[in-house]
Amino acid sequence: MSYIDTSVVVASLDPLDPRRELALGVLEKLRDKRVSELVLAELASIVSRRRTVLHKTLRRIGVRDELAVPVVLLYVLKRFGLQYRRIDGRGNICPLGDFYLPLALAIELSSKVRLKILDLLHLAYIAALKEQGEEIHELVTVDDGFKREEEAIKRELKIQIKTIGNPL
Repeated sequence: MSYIDTSVVVASLDPLDPRRELALGVLEKLRDKRVSELVLAELASIVSRRRTVLHKTLRRIGVRDELAVPVVLLYVLKRFGLQYRRIDGRGNICPLGDFYLPLALAIELSSKVRLKILDLLHLAYIAALKEQGEEIHELVTVDDGFKREEEAIKRELKIQIKTIGNPL
C-alpha cells in the first residue's frame, strides 16, 4: 500500500510540470493508494489559490462557488483512485500533555528525522495510519527532500521512499 504525497497529485494536474507524465503514470499504475487529511488540506489550499482558473468550468457544470473546493477534491480522489483515511486518536507528549495523534507523532519524529514541518507531518500521518492498521510500505513523492533522510525514515517507519522524476 502506498501513501501519496501531495506533490505527486499536484505534479499530475499541472500541465506545465515536467514530471506530469511520470506522476500520472504512477497514480494510474499503483493500486492501493492512501492519502491523509493533510494531503486534502494542501490540495484545498492550492485549489483555492487557483480558483479563477477553475471558475468557468465549475460554473458551466453548475457547481456553486462554496462547493468548488470539495468538488475538486472529490474529483481528484475518484480520478486517481485515492482513498482518504481519517485519523482517530490522541497522543501524549510529556510534559506538554495531550495532542491530536499526527501532531504528537510529528513532535516525536522531529528528533529522529530532520525535515520541514509539512514533510514531517506527512510521515506522522503515515505512522498514525500504520497504527490504525493500514499496511503502508512506501511514500510516493516528487519531493527529493525525503531522500536526504531516507535511512532515518526507513528505520523509524519501516517504509520505502519512492521519488518520481526530477525537476528539469
